[in-house]
Amino acid sequence: MKRHLFRIIKLLCLILAIGLTVGVLQEYVFCHADHNRQRLKGFYEEEPQSLDIVYLGASEVYSDIAPGYAYAHSGVTGYLFATQANSILNYKSQLKNVLSRQDPALIVIELNGALYGDEKEVHKEANLRNYADNVPLDFTKLEWISRNARENFAEYLFPFIKYHGVWGDDSDPDRHKYLKTIIGDQLRGYNYLKGILNETAMFRNTQRSMNESLPKSVRSKKPLTPAEEHGLRDLLQFCKDNDLHNVVFARFPHIVVRRTFSRFERSNTVGDIVAEYGYDYLNFERDFALTGLDEEKDFYNLDHLNVYGQKKFTAFLTDYLTKRYGVTPREQSAKCRREWDTCADYYDAYFAYSDSLIKKGERRELSEDCELIETLNDYLPRHSGG
Repeated sequence: MKRHLFRIIKLLCLILAIGLTVGVLQEYVFCHADHNRQRLKGFYEEEPQSLDIVYLGASEVYSDIAPGYAYAHSGVTGYLFATQANSILNYKSQLKNVLSRQDPALIVIELNGALYGDEKEVHKEANLRNYADNVPLDFTKLEWISRNARENFAEYLFPFIKYHGVWGDDSDPDRHKYLKTIIGDQLRGYNYLKGILNETAMFRNTQRSMNESLPKSVRSKKPLTPAEEHGLRDLLQFCKDNDLHNVVFARFPHIVVRRTFSRFERSNTVGDIVAEYGYDYLNFERDFALTGLDEEKDFYNLDHLNVYGQKKFTAFLTDYLTKRYGVTPREQSAKCRREWDTCADYYDAYFAYSDSLIKKGERRELSEDCELIETLNDYLPRHSGG
């Protein structure tokens, strides 16, 4: 009997050891490491119930908003829970992720993920995996997989199956850089820039901008694709069913030209759908003049702000949200205050470094990674402890 029990215990220990080994390998070896993973992993390092505003969406979120500067500007803490080319099919699960860790005064959901106008883009595997591969396996993820994994179910459940071949693969040098960054963030307990990614350029638009005429085009609408409308309504119904009063939907600024006007028309349709459920839709694309942005200086392409625009829009939006929705900075622990003071210093360094590159005409993509942080140490204010 004892021998039989001993064998069972050994078997259970073996299973546990295998599970732990696979878990570690999946987390740090058999994975696709990039800025999306670093940004989402960083969210789970934030002290629970410590954030005032969480921003959810796609690349507009992590290029246009600077949480470190928002904190320096008004004391409001925030995070960018956003992934590249985010699909509306991810949004409800992402909102659940946010609510599982934080109780922010406000959650701002930028709805670019409902505006592609292309069913293939909505269901594109890379756009889904930028989110799904980088969050913990829990009931929220299991629900997402059951709804959205059309094929390769096991790969979504255990991503190491898909990425087991990356071991020893040096074709993507950034992968090792981001793995080191993620480990560094976890050892520190937070990331410095909250997932910012920007480019050092001033966009020179050669097409006729339509921004000044957009307020007159509010009645111009185009339908969403079936998947986009279903995903949007599913998200809104979840908010309504759970009586969420701290959610606001938004459209961040873009330079609208004839080629992208249909996306603006879909955005007007989104605004109508959001209103059906009783929520606000803040359309800063249509109401561009309110932001104070300069089309010739504050963008690095048609859709994304450079650091000059990022700083302006962060200050504008923070002031707008705190005044309209009564967001006030919550009491923070001494540890959190020190960390956020450091984050503010690193954003100052990020801005200074970006500014220097733009003035030299050097266009680079600057995401929060260990190599950039090392460079920014030379730009930190002297009083900063890093």
